[in-house]
Amino acid sequence: MQRVMNALKKDEVTAIGVYGMGGIGKTTLVKQVGAQVCKDGLFDLMIMAVVSHNPMVMQIQDQLKDMLALKLHETTKMARAARLRERIIRGKKILIILDDIWDTIDLSIIGIPSHDELAGCGSKVILTTRRIQVCHAMGSQVKIPLNLLSEDDSWNLFVKNARKSFESTNFCAVAKQVTKECGGLPIALIAVARALGDKDQLEEWQEVARRLEISQPASLDGDGRVLKCIRLSYDYLKGRDAKSCFLLCCLFPEDSDISIKDLMKYGLRKGLFRDAGTFEEARSRAHSVINYLISSDLLLDSKRMNA
Repeated sequence: MQRVMNALKKDEVTAIGVYGMGGIGKTTLVKQVGAQVCKDGLFDLMIMAVVSHNPMVMQIQDQLKDMLALKLHETTKMARAARLRERIIRGKKILIILDDIWDTIDLSIIGIPSHDELAGCGSKVILTTRRIQVCHAMGSQVKIPLNLLSEDDSWNLFVKNARKSFESTNFCAVAKQVTKECGGLPIALIAVARALGDKDQLEEWQEVARRLEISQPASLDGDGRVLKCIRLSYDYLKGRDAKSCFLLCCLFPEDSDISIKDLMKYGLRKGLFRDAGTFEEARSRAHSVINYLISSDLLLDSKRMNA
C-alpha cells in the first residue's frame, strides 16, 4: 500500500499499474489507497470502474459518470468520451481507478485524458491487472507487483477471519494445514476461514484439510486455488436458498452489479424464498441471504442492494 501511496505523491507519475494473480487483493488494495489519499487531501475525489475480461465501453463510462455525478445525454461512445474527458480535465484533482483490466485498452475511447492532460489538472490513474505486460502497454510509469502472502501473514489473516483461538495443539496443526492449502491468496484464506469459523469439531477441520489437499485445481495459477476454496465455502453454506442464490448470481455476466429486484424476479421463478408468506417477507429473506453470502466472502457488496 505504501508503494502505491508514494508513487501517487510524485508529480511526474500520472499512471500506476498494480499487477498480480487473481485473488491476491489488488482491488482491496486500490480501494484502501483511494480512500486514504482522499482523506489525506492528496485528491479531491476518487472514481472507479471495473473493466473486466470483455470491456464494454459504455458500461465503463456509466460507472465513471455516476461517480462524477455527471449526466451523459450523448448516445455515441465518442461523444460520451469527450464529455468525460472534459469533466475530468476541468475538475479538481481526481484519482481514477480502472480495475481488472485483462488486455490493453485505449483509455481515450473511454474518456480518460492523456498523460500530459492528467498532469495538467493534477489527476492520476491506477490500473489493476493480472499481467505486467498490460501495465507496460498502457503506459504505467510505475508498476507495482502484489505477491502471495508469507506463511506468517497467511496464518494471521486466517486466524483473524476465523475468529477462533487455536489453543489445542491438534486443532492448531490442522488449521495450519488448511491455511497452507490456500496458497497465500487472501481471497481463499478469508473465504475458507469464514466457512470454518463456527466449526468446533476437530474431525470437520481434518476433513476440510483432506478435501483441499486432494482437490486438483483447474489450473496451476491462483485461479485454481481460489476455485477449490470457493467450492468448499459453497459446500459449507447453510440452507438451500443461500446455495441456490449464489448459483443464480453466477449466471449473471462477470462483474455485474446485481439488484435485489432482479434476484427476486429470477429467484421466485426458480422456487427460492418459498418459506416467505408475502412478497415483502420474500424481499427481506433475499436481503438476509445476500448479506450472508457477502459475509461469507462469496459475493461483493453492491451499491444496488436496495434497487
